[in-house]
Amino acid sequence: MPLDALTIGALAQELHQQLEQARVDKIYMPRPGEAVFYLRARAGACRLLVSAAGASGRAHLTALRPENPESPPMLCVVLRKHLANSRMVSVTQPEGERMLRFDFSAVDEMGERTDRALVCELTGRRTNLILLDAQQRVLACFKKVDAEMSPERPVLPGLKYRMPPRRGGLRFMQAGAEEMERASAAALAAAEPERELALCLEGLSPFLARELLYRARGDAGVLTRELCALREKAERGGLAPWLVKRGGRPVDFSCIPITCLAPAECEQLGSFSELLDVCFAEKAQQEMRRNLAAGLQKTVASALSRLERKLGVQRQELEQARQRERLKNNADLITANLHAIVPGQRVVQVVDYFSPGLEQTAIELDPQLSPQQNAQQMYKKYTRMKNAESKLSEQIERGEQELEYLRAVSYVLSQAESSRDIDSVRQELSQAGYVRARREKGKKPRPQAYAPRRFELPDGFEALCGRSNTENDELTMRRSQKNDVWLHVRGAPGSHVIVPVRDGREPTPAALERAAAIAAHFSSLSRQPRVPVDMTRVRHVKKPQGARPGMVNYFQFQTVLIEPASDL
Repeated sequence: MPLDALTIGALAQELHQQLEQARVDKIYMPRPGEAVFYLRARAGACRLLVSAAGASGRAHLTALRPENPESPPMLCVVLRKHLANSRMVSVTQPEGERMLRFDFSAVDEMGERTDRALVCELTGRRTNLILLDAQQRVLACFKKVDAEMSPERPVLPGLKYRMPPRRGGLRFMQAGAEEMERASAAALAAAEPERELALCLEGLSPFLARELLYRARGDAGVLTRELCALREKAERGGLAPWLVKRGGRPVDFSCIPITCLAPAECEQLGSFSELLDVCFAEKAQQEMRRNLAAGLQKTVASALSRLERKLGVQRQELEQARQRERLKNNADLITANLHAIVPGQRVVQVVDYFSPGLEQTAIELDPQLSPQQNAQQMYKKYTRMKNAESKLSEQIERGEQELEYLRAVSYVLSQAESSRDIDSVRQELSQAGYVRARREKGKKPRPQAYAPRRFELPDGFEALCGRSNTENDELTMRRSQKNDVWLHVRGAPGSHVIVPVRDGREPTPAALERAAAIAAHFSSLSRQPRVPVDMTRVRHVKKPQGARPGMVNYFQFQTVLIEPASDL
């Protein structure tokens, strides 16, 4: 869903009307390349999001409250230094390009008024956020571009800012009727009409070109009229925010109604800011969580891989240890046939008294050792293998518990809804020794928040659902009453779910059925049609000594097969 030049132009007009003379109160950067300005405009307080985060690059007023990191990145520090308490003078679209320029009237270090500008280039993978001084020199930028990367246009602090190079085509907003006719004819004659039309008329996106071609139905005259009408509408500010939905979910947006994506629906929204907020909110949050959790997921995946290999080797050794009886039998046979064995033999044939048919068997010997020494060596190896069996069994049991814990952590990371959830997992992994604790000088570690998900159940009951392993422990072992009902998916990672019993009211079957569906939804088996969920009283849930967060044993439970909830 990239922003095209026409939509950016309409967005710039809208933001200028809303934010002219707005005062900058605070600036945060919830993630790299994304700045949120807390402003006081004529209409009241608002938040402006300016993002250069790859394909999600955009700028608009937002109703969301993004989480802020504990320590700001360097670009945020520079933005605060130069733009804090400044006034926004204008919002423009330079030269009709895919970019927005925010001009500010600020106060410098000497207390004098000066101009500053923030340029947001929205050119796909080359999106950038650039802060300029009054002389149009770069003060800071999100992506530094040196002369080796771009000889014609480096972007580095201290250099003069230059506009991005143009393709050299005809600008859509400057094209006359004759140019529109030629572009229409060329597009209809090309193998890829929408791509050709977008190349002929710079500023027209392939998506808009596809819609106009669909309306023209192969008629060059109709296409020319549609192009002229679109340009006139853009000139008089008549473009409107249209949301394209399929199955109730946003799939794209445009500045004109879209008819070429049937059976998709097209809905007009109140503003371009609202449009972008709706389209990018879920995608931006998912991308933020993915980026924040990527490092931890890699750490957990590596630990899982190492542990699985280690368990494989231990299981092999245990299988060998369980076959030690044959070693003891061979040592007994050598001892019983010492009189018949000649020192220096490599293989000896003896009667196997342990076989039902008293068959002959061959035993390999070390010719460097005497028959007695060979037997003693076998007895010692047998004893070592016997001791190893009990140790290996303990190690494998601990390893399987650790494997279950790491799989639970991996699931929690995949379900994290905020940076706070991810920080909670990071603290948990640092306590487990998998990652190094991040602690800044003079700052105490942030306490882990307790904020379980809450869901209403039928008949007036409530379900509490843990978001992480540590929160599962807190919810089950410390915040619940002994008679509360505890639910968890059987044999797989998932959230602990508690149905509190209050004022002596026992949960009804309908409430428990809904709680079981919630437990199934918040588990790694949520994509299965039917999921086994165990339920018991909290008093029957015990935490083994030294167990990892979220790991419990439970008894006196019953199991139900339930379809995971799909409406959460």
